[in-house]
Amino acid sequence: MAKKNKNDKAYMVAEDESRDSHTYSFVHPKTLSETREGKKLRMRKYHPVRRQHVWFVEVRMPPHSK
Repeated sequence: MAKKNKNDKAYMVAEDESRDSHTYSFVHPKTLSETREGKKLRMRKYHPVRRQHVWFVEVRMPPHSK
């Protein structure tokens, strides 16, 4: 069975918000080619809190809490 890769998911936050003070975020799957290239994702999506389309960028995943 293939080894799980922590880099196969991207944590997306609105571009002008910090990771700690975000109001909306989502996790987006990354393809193998995106993972190999090492580039950060940047996509334009609808922000339901602001009710408009904004740019979302990839940030580090939040720490796991048990």
